[in-house]
Amino acid sequence: MKSNIILVAILALFLNYGCSSEPEPLTVPQSIKGLIVDSPPTKLPDFKFIDHNGKVFGNAQLKNNWSLVFFGYTNCPDVCPTSLSIMDKISKQPGLPDNMQYIFASVDPKRDTPEKLKGFVEYFNAKFIGVTGTKAEIDKFQEPLGVIYDYDGDTNSDDYVVNHFAAIYIIDPKGRERAYVLPPHSEKQMNEAFKLVYNYYK
Repeated sequence: MKSNIILVAILALFLNYGCSSEPEPLTVPQSIKGLIVDSPPTKLPDFKFIDHNGKVFGNAQLKNNWSLVFFGYTNCPDVCPTSLSIMDKISKQPGLPDNMQYIFASVDPKRDTPEKLKGFVEYFNAKFIGVTGTKAEIDKFQEPLGVIYDYDGDTNSDDYVVNHFAAIYIIDPKGRERAYVLPPHSEKQMNEAFKLVYNYYK
């Protein structure tokens, strides 16, 4: 009887490992600069944002999609427009999955209303998604991703800038962070980085 119990326990452990095992960590070639792969992937917390059309955007909207996510703010003078322009160029590359989405997550909820986000993201690409929320929700979402941001200036007025981490994050169809790409970004770098991650983990 005891031997049977031990055998069942070993079998259950084997089956559980087989079902949940993570592939070997992806080897990143030196030619792709700034690509950091998470192995195992980073699970995201439950969160609730509002998108640029006023609709709820949460974990469910990440599921079953590959997502590129960039954190920034609409008053950003340089890094954010440059990064969104690169994401727009990536969206036009051949060989991308059909379930691909591009998300601009604001870290400036005071000024970045859904209406303002709509004009901003659609300027770069009509299919881009802008999201915002309370500072508490933003902090909850960004914390496991390691996104750092702070405000420089008088936040009681509109005369301030936001210093923020400028990586582009790759989120898999299970809603987990698979990798991120550090700046400076280029179209070639992001295209190669995403396709390397996608083709390995799809």
